[in-house]
Amino acid sequence: MKLFKILSLSLLAAAIVACNDKKEPEVTNVSDEEIDSVGIASLRDYNRSDTMKIDGRTYKFTYSREHIDTMRTVINAQGLEYYESRVSVKVTTGDELVFNKTFYKRDFRDYVPKDELSLSTMVGVNFNYVKRQEDRSALYFIISVGDPDEASDMVWPFELKIATNGTYTITKANDLDTGPINPGMNVDPDEDAEV
Repeated sequence: MKLFKILSLSLLAAAIVACNDKKEPEVTNVSDEEIDSVGIASLRDYNRSDTMKIDGRTYKFTYSREHIDTMRTVINAQGLEYYESRVSVKVTTGDELVFNKTFYKRDFRDYVPKDELSLSTMVGVNFNYVKRQEDRSALYFIISVGDPDEASDMVWPFELKIATNGTYTITKANDLDTGPINPGMNVDPDEDAEV
């Protein structure tokens, strides 16, 4: 019995030491930027997809951003060097390709001042879920051109509207609705209310 207690205490002591030697999990980098071995930054690539029903048909859409290391780099207003980026949007229904286009910053040269366009790149593309609540007859995306530095506020958002027949329009997104998807989501609960 004495040997059993000694072994039990030894195992308990070993377990305590092992627990103390555990390393804390590393904090992952939440930045949207990566820097390569020669010091040129790029925006992180991403690829997302979802579906939407319009008039009983299911439309699958995929949108992505990727950096391009084969094009001339961008030097932003702060003097930081970035790889160019491009964004793509693809829409299908069944086996039918409805829309497939890759956008570069040059596609927006009529909307962005030339001197600021040279300091910019394609900074993002997202499906506009808020707009989907208002109009379920088309697919809406927000495409942004701007300074790739995530701390900068120099950005031009555009609304891409894709009709079910594949035609599209691009307009300046002057009034981005950042309100809640459901009514009341932005209302703080009454502190005096009874639970």
